[in-house]
Amino acid sequence: MSGPLLLAQSFDPAFVSLLEKLRKKYPAELFSLTGIAPEQLDIDFMSRQFFRASNRKGSATADHSIDPNANVSGRGVITFNYEVPKPYMKLNSLYNLWRTLCEQFTMEAADAAIEAEMIGAIYINDSWDIGRPYCFNYSMYDIALEGLKMGGRLNIVPAKGLFTFLRHVEQFTVYAANSTLGATGLADLLIVISRYVDDMLDTGYDNHIKVGGESRVWTYVAEHLTSLIYTLNWEFRGNQSPFTNVSVYDDAFLGQLVPAYVINGKAPRMETVKKVQDIFLSCFNQVLERDPATFPVVTACFSLAEDGKELADPAFVKRIAEHNLKFGFINIYVGETSTLSSCCRLRSNINDLGYANSFGAGSTKIGSLGVCTLNLPALARDASAETAGKDNEAAVREMLEMVGAMTQMVGFINHAKRCFIADRIERGSLPLYKLGYMELKRQFSTCGFTGLYEAVHILGYDMREPEGLEVAKRILERINQTNGFLTELLGTPHNMEQVPGESSAVKLARKDSLRGRNPEGWELYSNQFVPLWEEGVDLLDRIRIQGELDGYCTGGAICHLNVADRIEKPETMEALIRHAAASGVVYFAINYAINRCLDGHMTVGHGVDYCPICGKRITDTYTRVVGFLTNTKHWNATRREHDWPHRTFLKTKEQTA
Repeated sequence: MSGPLLLAQSFDPAFVSLLEKLRKKYPAELFSLTGIAPEQLDIDFMSRQFFRASNRKGSATADHSIDPNANVSGRGVITFNYEVPKPYMKLNSLYNLWRTLCEQFTMEAADAAIEAEMIGAIYINDSWDIGRPYCFNYSMYDIALEGLKMGGRLNIVPAKGLFTFLRHVEQFTVYAANSTLGATGLADLLIVISRYVDDMLDTGYDNHIKVGGESRVWTYVAEHLTSLIYTLNWEFRGNQSPFTNVSVYDDAFLGQLVPAYVINGKAPRMETVKKVQDIFLSCFNQVLERDPATFPVVTACFSLAEDGKELADPAFVKRIAEHNLKFGFINIYVGETSTLSSCCRLRSNINDLGYANSFGAGSTKIGSLGVCTLNLPALARDASAETAGKDNEAAVREMLEMVGAMTQMVGFINHAKRCFIADRIERGSLPLYKLGYMELKRQFSTCGFTGLYEAVHILGYDMREPEGLEVAKRILERINQTNGFLTELLGTPHNMEQVPGESSAVKLARKDSLRGRNPEGWELYSNQFVPLWEEGVDLLDRIRIQGELDGYCTGGAICHLNVADRIEKPETMEALIRHAAASGVVYFAINYAINRCLDGHMTVGHGVDYCPICGKRITDTYTRVVGFLTNTKHWNATRREHDWPHRTFLKTKEQTA
């Protein structure tokens, strides 16, 4: 033996030199928060940490991963095999990003991007794997018409009945969810399902399976929809369930969408689609009575009447209000019918692809290639460094310049990822593109942002007041203007989203603290226009502010309307939905705390210790960490200890009466 075994990597020496320079320049913990510290790259050390801590009380899987995710709860070898190697993948991904930036732009731009990620000026979402796209909203119509083409050895022909079609959907979801990093949208699923239901209603058969008369058909449909819900919650995306979304639509949306779904010479009947939607929502409520189902995220799509204020389909509003009473599981989207038209798949104007968000809601055949997030509090801190408390307007102008420059950096980073993905498509490594299920040109390069509320505060304003609200609008408008410039410059679609920020909002606040840029001591930055833990803000305030700013977020934002106890009257739920829509809120959820006791009863109530049904102790509480229900025990430590305990759940007038 001549010496120790050296496990060297073949990175470009210039990249290694850059990391060494950053290591000497900044606190070591920045490397840990980024996920590439020496101890994280020591797989033996990480293994011991993972398994020795797995039985500690209060320890979650999120505490032992560089990519915390409340959708990951397991502590077994499958989770270990997915989570522990991520530091290596992150280091390699950062290298590939740096190399592609050098090729597409300059080494100076590449170095600046890696440094910005390291210090927390930006957060490159899912940067542990830049070789996979972020999210896409697939069309189930493709599967109905063409079957499954990604089987490799198999050529699976189109289904002739509901039973087979749902198996195709499940098989496709397994493949698609493991081919992307974020949401696997199945938004139009229920529309396609309805076409097979029509055949059953006409013949009494599901292809060769005898079903019977109309009542038996609907029982059969309910059983299969319930089975699908359970299947989509199974952890077949490695160590987590796939992040899926299904939408239900009002009459105005259905009138635009349904005629385009012609299968075997016929489109589904509108009345069938509406009943399938209702049965699906009833099935989801029944599942939630037994089990805390997280997926699919359910989005109800409402269209606006001509006045732009009232909702166009009062009957649909009433039905959604009734379905949402028990567990508040439905997310609400409000928009014009054109934003979700199935014809959008044919549009070539990259500025008008349609609506899409990180939860998988929106138009079909659309998505996000990659997300890179601006740390707005950090930019505000730098902008106000010389003018704090002296000239707030000067600080705002400086902030706008910084926002423009950093948005351009984000655009270049996303463009580098696009080039890297395009190369993998050409090499046959991402088959869903060449098979026609995905389209690169229909995926946005998304500029995310977090901490807008804190940024406005740092600049000397209060976003709850008119002056502060105007500052917030100017910041968002500058991002949109820069995205417009990037769209023209690079010839690719760019949009903006207030990111969910489940882990990034925590890491960015911590990085700022390490660098002396968080004197307020914020444990995490807000992923809402008004933080969920802000006191003195009622539901109407939250709706008002969200309505003023939502229209700027071309890639989406979600507003949590946290309600302390179950709303009992449909009229109250309906009034909340109508008021939010009239105020300009685009995407929101009436959000409960859902509890499970020792006997498994599922009930609603914030701050409840004992089950109102059996009196036994509450063991688990579920609520939206961002846009979907998760167990608060599985949140990362900061969200468990500083976010959840301080979230404000407000009583409605109904509850205080």
